[in-house]
Amino acid sequence: MYKKIKTCITILVGKPNVGKSTLFNKLINQKISITSKKKYTTQKNILGIKNKNKKQYIYIDTPGIKFIKDLYKNINNSINILNNYKIFKKINLIILLIKKEKTFEELRIIQKLNLYKIPYIILINKIDMLKNKIVLLPYIEKIKSYTTINTIIPVSIRKKKDIKIIKKKINKYLSKSKYYFNKKIITIYNNSFIFKEIIREKTMRLIGDEIPYFLKFSIRKIFQKYNHLYIKSNIYTKKKQYIPILKGKSGKKIKKIVNLSQISIRKYLKYTNKIFLYIKIKKYKN
Repeated sequence: MYKKIKTCITILVGKPNVGKSTLFNKLINQKISITSKKKYTTQKNILGIKNKNKKQYIYIDTPGIKFIKDLYKNINNSINILNNYKIFKKINLIILLIKKEKTFEELRIIQKLNLYKIPYIILINKIDMLKNKIVLLPYIEKIKSYTTINTIIPVSIRKKKDIKIIKKKINKYLSKSKYYFNKKIITIYNNSFIFKEIIREKTMRLIGDEIPYFLKFSIRKIFQKYNHLYIKSNIYTKKKQYIPILKGKSGKKIKKIVNLSQISIRKYLKYTNKIFLYIKIKKYKN
Protein backbone atom coordinates (compact mmCIF):
# COMPACT_ATOMS: atom_id res chain seq x y z
CA MET A 1 0.00 0.00 0.00
CA TYR A 2 1.34 3.42 -0.98
CA LYS A 3 1.75 5.46 2.17
CA LYS A 4 2.70 9.11 2.16
CA ILE A 5 5.49 10.00 4.55
CA LYS A 6 8.47 12.34 4.53
CA THR A 7 11.91 11.33 3.35
CA CYS A 8 15.34 12.90 3.14
CA ILE A 9 18.17 11.51 1.03
CA THR A 10 21.49 12.85 2.29
CA ILE A 11 25.02 12.29 0.96
CA LEU A 12 28.05 12.80 3.20
CA VAL A 13 31.16 14.06 1.38
CA GLY A 14 34.57 15.41 2.36
CA LYS A 15 38.28 14.78 2.44
CA PRO A 16 39.66 11.66 4.18
CA ASN A 17 39.51 11.40 7.97
CA VAL A 18 37.11 14.31 8.59
CA GLY A 19 34.52 12.18 10.43
CA LYS A 20 32.05 11.21 7.68
CA SER A 21 31.71 7.60 8.80
CA THR A 22 31.40 8.52 12.49
CA LEU A 23 28.60 10.96 11.64
CA PHE A 24 26.95 8.38 9.36
CA ASN A 25 26.87 5.78 12.16
CA LYS A 26 25.46 8.27 14.65
CA LEU A 27 22.74 9.42 12.26
CA ILE A 28 21.43 5.89 11.71
CA ASN A 29 22.18 4.89 15.32
CA GLN A 30 24.01 1.76 14.23
CA LYS A 31 27.60 1.02 13.30
CA ILE A 32 27.63 0.15 9.61
CA SER A 33 30.42 2.24 8.14
CA ILE A 34 33.85 1.46 9.57
CA THR A 35 36.09 4.06 11.15
CA SER A 36 39.81 4.37 11.82
CA LYS A 37 42.49 7.04 11.97
CA LYS A 38 43.93 5.81 8.68
CA LYS A 39 42.99 7.72 5.57
CA TYR A 40 40.68 6.23 2.94
CA THR A 41 39.07 3.80 5.40
CA THR A 42 35.76 4.01 3.55
CA GLN A 43 36.39 2.41 0.15
CA LYS A 44 32.90 2.43 -1.35
CA ASN A 45 29.60 4.23 -0.90
CA ILE A 46 27.68 2.89 2.09
CA LEU A 47 23.90 3.31 2.39
CA GLY A 48 22.06 3.37 5.71
CA ILE A 49 18.42 3.93 6.66
CA LYS A 50 16.84 5.49 9.74
CA ASN A 51 13.07 5.41 10.29
CA LYS A 52 11.37 7.60 12.87
CA ASN A 53 7.81 8.95 13.26
CA LYS A 54 6.70 8.41 9.65
CA LYS A 55 9.98 9.79 8.39
CA GLN A 56 12.58 7.84 6.46
CA TYR A 57 16.13 9.17 6.36
CA ILE A 58 18.45 7.68 3.74
CA TYR A 59 22.13 8.43 4.28
CA ILE A 60 25.05 7.61 1.99
CA ASP A 61 28.61 7.66 3.32
CA THR A 62 31.25 8.17 0.61
CA PRO A 63 35.02 7.60 0.31
CA GLY A 64 37.34 10.49 1.13
CA ILE A 65 37.94 13.02 -1.63
CA LYS A 66 41.58 12.89 -2.71
CA PHE A 67 41.11 14.66 -6.04
CA ILE A 68 38.30 17.01 -7.06
CA LYS A 69 37.06 14.46 -9.60
CA ASP A 70 36.29 12.17 -6.64
CA LEU A 71 33.41 14.47 -5.65
CA TYR A 72 31.67 13.86 -8.97
CA LYS A 73 32.40 10.15 -8.69
CA ASN A 74 30.98 9.90 -5.16
CA ILE A 75 27.78 11.77 -6.02
CA ASN A 76 27.32 9.83 -9.26
CA ASN A 77 27.87 6.49 -7.50
CA SER A 78 25.32 7.48 -4.86
CA ILE A 79 22.75 8.24 -7.53
CA ASN A 80 23.48 4.89 -9.20
CA ILE A 81 22.92 3.04 -5.91
CA LEU A 82 19.58 4.78 -5.47
CA ASN A 83 18.58 4.06 -9.07
CA ASN A 84 19.40 0.37 -8.55
CA TYR A 85 16.68 0.39 -5.89
CA LYS A 86 14.32 2.26 -8.22
CA ILE A 87 14.72 5.47 -6.29
CA PHE A 88 14.72 8.24 -8.87
CA LYS A 89 13.93 10.96 -6.36
CA LYS A 90 16.32 13.90 -6.30
CA ILE A 91 18.92 14.05 -3.53
CA ASN A 92 17.61 16.35 -0.82
CA LEU A 93 20.87 17.34 0.81
CA ILE A 94 24.66 17.08 0.66
CA ILE A 95 26.61 17.46 3.90
CA LEU A 96 30.20 18.58 3.37
CA LEU A 97 32.41 17.78 6.36
CA ILE A 98 35.64 19.73 6.69
CA LYS A 99 38.06 20.53 9.48
CA LYS A 100 40.14 23.62 10.18
CA GLU A 101 43.42 23.16 8.34
CA LYS A 102 46.16 25.36 6.97
CA THR A 103 45.30 24.40 3.41
CA PHE A 104 42.18 25.52 1.54
CA GLU A 105 41.52 22.42 -0.56
CA GLU A 106 38.00 22.43 0.86
CA LEU A 107 37.35 25.68 -0.99
CA ARG A 108 37.83 23.91 -4.31
CA ILE A 109 35.29 21.30 -3.23
CA ILE A 110 32.84 24.07 -2.32
CA GLN A 111 33.30 25.66 -5.74
CA LYS A 112 32.35 22.36 -7.38
CA LEU A 113 29.38 21.87 -5.06
CA ASN A 114 28.09 25.25 -6.19
CA LEU A 115 27.71 23.79 -9.69
CA TYR A 116 25.25 21.12 -8.50
CA LYS A 117 21.58 21.97 -8.12
CA ILE A 118 21.53 20.19 -4.78
CA PRO A 119 21.24 21.99 -1.42
CA TYR A 120 24.27 21.54 0.82
CA ILE A 121 25.43 22.49 4.29
CA ILE A 122 28.97 22.67 5.67
CA LEU A 123 30.05 21.17 8.99
CA ILE A 124 33.44 22.21 10.37
CA ASN A 125 34.19 19.13 12.46
CA LYS A 126 36.68 18.39 15.26
CA ILE A 127 36.55 21.89 16.73
CA ASP A 128 37.12 20.31 20.15
CA MET A 129 40.69 19.64 18.99
CA LEU A 130 41.40 23.32 18.37
CA LYS A 131 43.39 25.04 21.10
CA ASN A 132 42.14 28.46 20.07
CA LYS A 133 38.67 28.55 18.52
CA ILE A 134 39.08 32.19 17.52
CA VAL A 135 40.93 30.96 14.40
CA LEU A 136 37.57 29.67 13.17
CA LEU A 137 36.21 33.16 12.56
CA PRO A 138 38.49 34.14 9.63
CA TYR A 139 38.19 30.57 8.31
CA ILE A 140 34.38 30.80 8.23
CA GLU A 141 34.57 34.22 6.58
CA LYS A 142 36.84 32.77 3.90
CA ILE A 143 34.37 29.94 3.27
CA LYS A 144 31.49 32.42 3.03
CA SER A 145 33.26 34.21 0.20
CA TYR A 146 33.09 30.97 -1.83
CA THR A 147 29.44 30.11 -1.25
CA THR A 148 25.99 31.66 -0.97
CA ILE A 149 24.72 29.23 1.68
CA ASN A 150 24.20 30.40 5.24
CA THR A 151 24.57 27.04 6.98
CA ILE A 152 28.17 26.68 8.14
CA ILE A 153 28.20 24.94 11.51
CA PRO A 154 31.28 24.36 13.73
CA VAL A 155 30.72 21.00 15.47
CA SER A 156 32.23 18.08 17.27
CA ILE A 157 30.22 15.11 16.01
CA ARG A 158 31.26 13.06 19.03
CA LYS A 159 29.04 15.27 21.18
CA LYS A 160 25.34 14.41 21.46
CA LYS A 161 24.23 18.04 21.48
CA ASP A 162 25.95 18.67 18.14
CA ILE A 163 24.36 15.57 16.60
CA LYS A 164 20.96 16.94 17.69
CA ILE A 165 21.76 20.24 15.95
CA ILE A 166 22.70 18.38 12.74
CA LYS A 167 19.54 16.23 12.83
CA LYS A 168 17.40 19.31 13.34
CA LYS A 169 19.03 20.91 10.31
CA ILE A 170 18.48 17.77 8.19
CA ASN A 171 14.77 17.82 9.10
CA LYS A 172 14.40 21.06 7.17
CA TYR A 173 15.12 19.16 3.95
CA LEU A 174 12.45 16.47 4.38
CA SER A 175 9.98 16.19 1.51
CA LYS A 176 6.74 14.27 0.95
CA SER A 177 7.37 10.83 -0.48
CA LYS A 178 6.81 7.15 0.27
CA TYR A 179 8.72 4.38 2.04
CA TYR A 180 11.59 3.44 -0.25
CA PHE A 181 12.89 0.77 2.11
CA ASN A 182 11.27 -1.61 4.55
CA LYS A 183 10.99 0.08 7.95
CA LYS A 184 12.79 -2.84 9.62
CA ILE A 185 16.08 -2.58 7.73
CA ILE A 186 18.96 -0.21 8.47
CA THR A 187 21.16 -1.04 5.49
CA ILE A 188 20.95 -2.66 2.05
CA TYR A 189 24.01 -4.83 2.66
CA ASN A 190 23.99 -8.44 3.77
CA ASN A 191 25.77 -9.90 6.79
CA SER A 192 28.69 -11.07 4.69
CA PHE A 193 29.48 -7.48 3.71
CA ILE A 194 29.06 -6.17 7.29
CA PHE A 195 31.27 -8.93 8.74
CA LYS A 196 33.97 -8.22 6.16
CA GLU A 197 33.87 -4.50 6.98
CA ILE A 198 34.13 -5.21 10.71
CA ILE A 199 37.19 -7.41 10.20
CA ARG A 200 38.73 -4.77 7.94
CA GLU A 201 38.18 -2.08 10.56
CA LYS A 202 39.79 -4.08 13.38
CA THR A 203 42.73 -5.01 11.16
CA MET A 204 43.36 -1.43 10.07
CA ARG A 205 43.12 -0.13 13.61
CA LEU A 206 45.58 -2.68 14.97
CA ILE A 207 48.24 -2.61 12.26
CA GLY A 208 48.48 1.18 12.33
CA ASP A 209 50.90 2.40 9.68
CA GLU A 210 52.84 -0.87 9.51
CA ILE A 211 51.09 -2.01 6.33
CA PRO A 212 49.98 0.24 3.44
CA TYR A 213 46.65 -0.31 1.74
CA PHE A 214 47.63 -3.57 0.09
CA LEU A 215 45.11 -5.70 1.95
CA LYS A 216 41.97 -7.41 0.72
CA PHE A 217 39.27 -9.13 2.75
CA SER A 218 36.71 -11.80 1.98
CA ILE A 219 34.13 -13.94 3.76
CA ARG A 220 34.47 -17.51 2.55
CA LYS A 221 31.66 -19.13 4.47
CA ILE A 222 29.01 -18.39 7.11
CA PHE A 223 27.07 -21.19 8.76
CA GLN A 224 25.25 -21.99 11.98
CA LYS A 225 25.78 -25.13 14.04
CA TYR A 226 24.50 -25.99 17.52
CA ASN A 227 23.21 -22.40 17.92
CA HIS A 228 26.70 -21.08 17.24
CA LEU A 229 27.65 -18.87 14.32
CA TYR A 230 30.77 -19.79 12.35
CA ILE A 231 32.49 -17.33 10.03
CA LYS A 232 35.42 -18.23 7.83
CA SER A 233 37.32 -15.26 6.47
CA ASN A 234 40.48 -14.48 4.49
CA ILE A 235 42.85 -11.54 4.68
CA TYR A 236 44.92 -11.19 1.53
CA THR A 237 48.19 -9.31 1.56
CA LYS A 238 50.07 -8.16 -1.53
CA LYS A 239 53.53 -8.85 -0.12
CA LYS A 240 54.74 -11.91 1.73
CA GLN A 241 56.68 -9.83 4.27
CA TYR A 242 53.40 -8.36 5.57
CA ILE A 243 52.18 -11.74 6.83
CA PRO A 244 54.38 -11.77 10.00
CA ILE A 245 53.22 -8.19 10.73
CA LEU A 246 49.58 -9.26 10.51
CA LYS A 247 50.14 -12.29 12.70
CA GLY A 248 52.25 -10.46 15.28
CA LYS A 249 54.56 -12.05 17.83
CA SER A 250 53.33 -15.57 18.67
CA GLY A 251 50.18 -14.81 16.65
CA LYS A 252 48.98 -12.24 19.22
CA LYS A 253 47.94 -9.59 16.71
CA ILE A 254 45.79 -11.83 14.55
CA LYS A 255 44.19 -13.29 17.68
CA LYS A 256 43.32 -9.78 18.82
CA ILE A 257 41.81 -9.01 15.39
CA VAL A 258 39.67 -12.14 15.72
CA ASN A 259 38.57 -11.35 19.30
CA LEU A 260 37.68 -7.72 18.59
CA SER A 261 35.85 -8.71 15.40
CA GLN A 262 33.82 -11.32 17.28
CA ILE A 263 32.79 -8.74 19.90
CA SER A 264 31.66 -6.25 17.23
CA ILE A 265 29.82 -8.89 15.18
CA ARG A 266 28.01 -10.06 18.30
CA LYS A 267 26.96 -6.48 19.07
CA TYR A 268 25.74 -5.99 15.51
CA LEU A 269 23.70 -9.20 15.47
CA LYS A 270 22.67 -8.92 19.13
CA TYR A 271 23.43 -12.63 19.45
CA THR A 272 24.09 -14.01 22.91
CA ASN A 273 25.57 -17.20 21.46
CA LYS A 274 29.27 -17.60 20.84
CA ILE A 275 30.65 -16.62 17.46
CA PHE A 276 33.58 -18.54 16.00
CA LEU A 277 35.66 -16.51 13.59
CA TYR A 278 38.49 -18.09 11.58
CA ILE A 279 40.84 -15.89 9.57
CA LYS A 280 43.38 -17.19 7.09
CA ILE A 281 46.10 -14.88 5.78
CA LYS A 282 47.05 -15.36 2.14
CA LYS A 283 49.29 -13.57 -0.33
CA TYR A 284 47.49 -12.55 -3.51
CA LYS A 285 48.87 -12.12 -7.01
CA ASN A 286 48.92 -8.80 -8.87
